[in-house]
Amino acid sequence: MSAPTGNRCGHDPRQPKLSPAHPIRKGKGGLPRILSLAAERAKAWYFHPKKCPLLSHPNRQTRSERREACQIVLETILSHLDLASMCLGVPTPASGFIDIDMRTIVRDSGIGQRRIERAIALFKEAGFMRVTQPRTQNEEGDYFGCRATRVVTDTLFEWLGLGPMLQRERAKASERLRRKAQKLNRKLSDFMGRMRDTFKKAGRTLFQQPSFQTDEKRTEETRRWNMVCAKYMIAGFDPDECRRRTNAELGLPADFSPGRRT
Repeated sequence: MSAPTGNRCGHDPRQPKLSPAHPIRKGKGGLPRILSLAAERAKAWYFHPKKCPLLSHPNRQTRSERREACQIVLETILSHLDLASMCLGVPTPASGFIDIDMRTIVRDSGIGQRRIERAIALFKEAGFMRVTQPRTQNEEGDYFGCRATRVVTDTLFEWLGLGPMLQRERAKASERLRRKAQKLNRKLSDFMGRMRDTFKKAGRTLFQQPSFQTDEKRTEETRRWNMVCAKYMIAGFDPDECRRRTNAELGLPADFSPGRRT
């Protein structure tokens, strides 16, 4: 005789699966300890539903398969949480903050999208999460939805008794982000210097600085040209191809270079 399951989702109340397909990375090279600690403490709610009134229905107990889904989704959410901003996603120097999409949550959790959506709705009702759906307008005037922004609130960590630890870890995360940005700026500065030396030896003038007679507009255009060209250099294109792509992107003549006088 088969074991009892809940709602045809493969759930066994006596042997629940409380971890996602891709658990939080621990140890050396893993994520900050507070994230795995939060996931571990939250698992107590499955076995003791009354410990969290915020996630419980006032007149009845939350079904076990719903509690199981909440544990799985919560750990998946924590594994993608940026502590500096408390948003789900990754901060990048080139593209800014990249929010994760629902497909990523489905993939890493290992359960269906409908169960995930119901779990997130429960987290929102409890005040553990906020979700906004930005919209933008295209050239034809039609509106379409962008990737949702998901924010985890301090309330979740306070419920788990991790409020003070969260403040410390957020400060550390912000400092790591600041150091990473400084390091990237130094690398870009060194890269630009090496490129100037390379082109100087090759008899090129792609990165020549404008003369003192150049006005502010030309100085800004030169800076913008150099930054775009550096992007293609980092991508591995040769100097001639970098110049061609840069000029095409900026709408300039194919043989243009900022150091060439007109």
